[in-house]
Amino acid sequence: MVDIRRLTVETDDQRIEWLKILSLLVEYHRDIAEQFKPVIIGGDASVYRIHTAWAHAVEDAMHLIETWEVDEEVISTPGPAG
Repeated sequence: MVDIRRLTVETDDQRIEWLKILSLLVEYHRDIAEQFKPVIIGGDASVYRIHTAWAHAVEDAMHLIETWEVDEEVISTPGPAG
């Protein structure tokens, strides 16, 4: 099991890049959802609902990433290449 209190990134720039990428993903899913929003009450809203749900899920991931801390140990520990 993952301890979410211990999730970290190596640099703050890494965190910012993840947030930028995920922000674009949220915009994409919101745009797709809007394109498939039913215009008739009772119309098929399945595509609209799934893309809306995905946008919300990605936003939740973004909130989690915002809580990550830079792990100084990861930076100072040499990797397999030395």
